[in-house]
Amino acid sequence: MSSKIVLTATGVWIGLIGAAWLVMPAILSNFWGVAPDDNFTYMGQRDGALMLGLAVTAWVARNAPNTQARRALMIGSLVALALLTGLSAYGALALGLNTWGPVVAESLFVMGFVWVLFIKPEPVV
Repeated sequence: MSSKIVLTATGVWIGLIGAAWLVMPAILSNFWGVAPDDNFTYMGQRDGALMLGLAVTAWVARNAPNTQARRALMIGSLVALALLTGLSAYGALALGLNTWGPVVAESLFVMGFVWVLFIKPEPVV
């Protein structure tokens, strides 16, 4: 597995989820089992905007040389996705939300970043 694959998959998946949160938070609130009030809709749209930013960062970085700056972007993505995974697990376990799908998907991205950053890192140029 290469960092290009991890960054491409992250860009596509997180971009799709971010776009969904930005344009249709009420539908996602129903999927998650949360009442869609105005505050939830607003926060869902804010989260969607942030996810789209992360997706664009991953997408643009996928073809960049493996410099220290690119590695820093990947570490930032790893931290964001690890925190997101933890929050999704909390939602599933403590709050009873329908977040097991996100837990699985986000865990795969976290494992991908751990792999390309620490287990089989590519040489930095």
